[in-house]
Amino acid sequence: MTTSLLPRLLVVDDEPELLAEMSSYLRRRGEVVVTAASYSQAVQALNDHTAPIDILITDARMPDGNGIDLLRSAIERPGGPIACILITGHLEESDLAVDLQEAGVRVVYKPFSLAAFYREVRSVSDAIRSVESTVELAHAGGGEDD
Repeated sequence: MTTSLLPRLLVVDDEPELLAEMSSYLRRRGEVVVTAASYSQAVQALNDHTAPIDILITDARMPDGNGIDLLRSAIERPGGPIACILITGHLEESDLAVDLQEAGVRVVYKPFSLAAFYREVRSVSDAIRSVESTVELAHAGGGEDD
């Protein structure tokens, strides 16, 4: 996870109104949000190693690429996002490939309320923080053998 206490979220959607709505809603709740309006912009954001992404939230269908492909490339990259959320109105959860299910990709179905969307984001974010706290506690207790 990044050095800040809050995870960095990358929100990707080619629909400008929806992208603005989701990102504004998250920012109003104190989240650190980076946005991308296309597959190619999302790849650029994921390749920016100075500002690593902790949670990738992507639409499934975009004119210049596929959200499923974006998820796969992000999951496979070293230092990639810790968690991923797929936003779709075209895919059933049972259609999600086994590799993405095993990677813990969560699915939010369109249409959705912003409150329900945020509950999913918070759930993922809280899980990340829980793991981080456990790792920090394990490291803090490791140097007492002197």
